Amino acid sequence: MGNAMLKSFLVATSLICLTTLAAAQQPGPIVVLVKVFPAAGREDELQALYFKRLEFLRKAEPDATFHLHRSVKEPSTFLWYEVYPSQAAYDNHLKVVMANFRKEFGPTPDGIIAKPSESETFNELGR
Repeated sequence: MGNAMLKSFLVATSLICLTTLAAAQQPGPIVVLVKVFPAAGREDELQALYFKRLEFLRKAEPDATFHLHRSVKEPSTFLWYEVYPSQAAYDNHLKVVMANFRKEFGPTPDGIIAKPSESETFNELGR
């Protein structure tokens, strides 16, 4: 193998390795769990608002998954289960989609939430 051919081979091999490494480092889906605690007596009001949000989000972000749950043990606790195809999709949800929702439906009504929500974000480890 000539010197020029060897250099071409090494460059091509390096590019393949870098491309493979970059693809392996791309995070998979982002899963977000959010527990929300409505004020006593306002659970149904919050649920109605969340049904509107659910419909809006499913139309605005068809590649994401949204599920809304209400605790069996503690009916005054709601749980959002959300899956975004990437960190960029999640960032867009937070910055753009939710801002658009608030423009259309207004802010969350004062006093409807009893205490701050609890949220946690997860990265998928493997398929």
